[in-house]
Amino acid sequence: MTNSPLSPAAREAVYGLLARLADNKNFLGRHYAEWCSGAPTLESAVAAAAMAQDELGHARALYPLLRTLDPTAGPEAEPETRTQFARLSCLDTSFAAWEDFVAANFLVDGALTTIFEAATASSYEPLAGRSRKALQEEEMHALHGEAWVRRLAGEGGAVRPALDAALRRVWGEVLCWFGPPSAADPLSAAGVLDAPPDELRARFLAKVAPTLEAAGLALPMRRLPSGKGWETTEPLPWERWDATAYRLRAESPAPAAKSHSEV
Repeated sequence: MTNSPLSPAAREAVYGLLARLADNKNFLGRHYAEWCSGAPTLESAVAAAAMAQDELGHARALYPLLRTLDPTAGPEAEPETRTQFARLSCLDTSFAAWEDFVAANFLVDGALTTIFEAATASSYEPLAGRSRKALQEEEMHALHGEAWVRRLAGEGGAVRPALDAALRRVWGEVLCWFGPPSAADPLSAAGVLDAPPDELRARFLAKVAPTLEAAGLALPMRRLPSGKGWETTEPLPWERWDATAYRLRAESPAPAAKSHSEV
């Protein structure tokens, strides 16, 4: 591993990556905490509290690096005074139901973990060290999310369709979050992450797809013909992707039908 000084372009890219990681961890932790007394079982209430503490701890370990990279960041480097958050749109509001909690636990948390795994030998050592520590705590998060996906998928009535809908609401945005396909990826080029966006997306699919397939959930994905790896079967919503905020823009409302007086 090298720890050479970052170029200006790489420094800017690392700042953006750290902001995205910290902000998503911060809001994921906040929303987990809201279910400490509302989870369907005592065990999951305890797990929600533990995961909330982990996520908020990870966020607080990352935010100081923003000030290190940009000493002029001022209030934007502190979670209490930050105003421009680079969080996924699915974390804008609280989880409306337990199925939303599970979808975020399984997909959003899983995507963040994929980035930490890609940064354990990062050329930017402060990120490498924090990634290695975070991964020690993320194993329990993954087990919790996987177990609940399987459990809810096996339920009758409206539970399984509600889980499927919750997963689909998050699916496209999470897959876009790794970044658009690009021949010039400054993070992997500088050794900050060990792979470009498409490879990270493939790793994430390899992580979540077997559980979804085993649970019989028909998310838009399939095994590659070679049997090694997975691919999506629907185009990702890149037309709504905001490359600055790293999130999806809201869908444009359908145009209103013209009245007879306007025809």
